Amino acid sequence: MTLLFIPSIMGGDWNHFKTLLIVLVVLYSCVFVSALIDLYFGVKRARRLKIARTSFGYRRTITKLTSYFGLLIMLSIADVAASIILNLPYFTVIGAIGIIIVETKSVIENLRQNEKGIEEVQKTLLKLFENKEEIQQLITFLNTQKQEEL
Repeated sequence: MTLLFIPSIMGGDWNHFKTLLIVLVVLYSCVFVSALIDLYFGVKRARRLKIARTSFGYRRTITKLTSYFGLLIMLSIADVAASIILNLPYFTVIGAIGIIIVETKSVIENLRQNEKGIEEVQKTLLKLFENKEEIQQLITFLNTQKQEEL
């Protein structure tokens, strides 16, 4: 029979406590690494698009990490309270998986946004080529207006 968290601590079974701590460290580390990966791809996209990287974006990452870890700590506390019934930190596992999914979606959006930019440029160029006669007429008109002003 496997002892639950609180009864195992009260009974002095520290192996179960160490196992639980290892699981929590792995979960918290996975969330931290996923946020760092999102930061990396966000900075990479900003460099590629020549967007200035300001302290606001970096502060947003720190705020995000603070929110994530605050949520994980609350879920860990709920797991400790629920450990009378449950054997593993199910709430923390579900929360960490949810956060990692959100960060994965963010990375995918960053990657797709780059591809979307290229597609938009291609579409714009095709429209320009389709309407090249009208553009030439517009340029001619503007040139004649400019010469009349002189």
